[in-house]
Amino acid sequence: MIAIHKKTVVIMVGLPARGKSFFASKLMQYLAWLGYRARTFNAGKYRREMLGAESSRSEFFDPANREFREERERIAKLCFRDCLAWLFAEGDIAIYDATNVTQARREYLTGECKRHGYDHVFIESVCDDPVLFSRIVAEKVAYSPDYVGTDEQIAREDFLQRVTHYEGICEPISDDCSYIRIRNFGDHVIKHFLSENDFFNELFSYLKNIRGGKKDVYLSRHGETKFNQEDRIGGDAALTENGKEMARSLAAYFENKDIAIMTSDKMRTKETASFFTQRLEAYAVLDEIRSGVCDSMTYAEIARQYPDIEKARKKDKFNFQYPDGESYHDLIWRVRTAIWEIEAQRRDVLVIGHRAVNRCIYSYFIPTPAVEIPYIDMPLKTVIRIRSHDHPRCTAEVIAV
Repeated sequence: MIAIHKKTVVIMVGLPARGKSFFASKLMQYLAWLGYRARTFNAGKYRREMLGAESSRSEFFDPANREFREERERIAKLCFRDCLAWLFAEGDIAIYDATNVTQARREYLTGECKRHGYDHVFIESVCDDPVLFSRIVAEKVAYSPDYVGTDEQIAREDFLQRVTHYEGICEPISDDCSYIRIRNFGDHVIKHFLSENDFFNELFSYLKNIRGGKKDVYLSRHGETKFNQEDRIGGDAALTENGKEMARSLAAYFENKDIAIMTSDKMRTKETASFFTQRLEAYAVLDEIRSGVCDSMTYAEIARQYPDIEKARKKDKFNFQYPDGESYHDLIWRVRTAIWEIEAQRRDVLVIGHRAVNRCIYSYFIPTPAVEIPYIDMPLKTVIRIRSHDHPRCTAEVIAV
């Protein structure tokens, strides 16, 4: 886990309907999965809770209206104050999700971060692709709490007027601060850091791979091996005849589908993928959790030879680390680079992996408390389909093959 030397505020920047909240939610999901204490503070949510539905209308965002302008600024600062207070009390990373399009606002936020001794980085989301912008507006009108119960055409016209108001006051980010700029959902991503910062580079490595749009991610274990029959862990066993039949059934399910196939570097996953006609890519980071001194043993053998290991593992399965091996927490950090690869794909993805690895991937897309991750059911002869959408929320279904 990359240490953060100071508590950090991630400050979103961008006009409405440019993907700020999408990236804020994705980043929050990623950081929590990695084990950081992270939380998002959304200024729009504060506005709705404090002022109600009337504050959603475009006239509230007219910069020429002094009363509304001061009210927006008051709410934004209140939201940011709560953000800093939470960070002081218990957090590692706070994400401040607001437009923040003026230089004056950004200077205020920078000053507050410095006054509290916190690191900060701006993440700007830009969208100048008219087709993509139109799609985001449609999503906004359909799903935003601002327009619940409002006629779609009326909502669209009102929202576009809000965008126009913000365009009139928008100012570019200057190079006297650290920032990441994302253009058109990952078509072009740049970073500008005032000093070397490992954590900021981690954010950049993740965000540059995020794409919008709908995509299915499939998780499947390899076919059966002799180790599966004997309940042994680790190793690099080949498929049994039954395992080869499982692989053929899996390949038949995905026949003629345009899909990216990712496997581990272990023989059993690559042998399973060999029955597919599609091209595969093998990744060592997808290898099963390293069981160290217990590799190739059965759980019964571990209980007899290493009773202290068995006891420690049962007490805290997520944080337990095999001697000379890994814990689930270690595994998540190893697997995270595979998540970057999955997110970067613009087509569906099939991961032919291992039980613990697939649990970790599943828990990224379907947020799961850490203590529950080692108990996610990942049987053989099963595919889990995770459906991602234009918004960060995903759904999952189990398919028998």
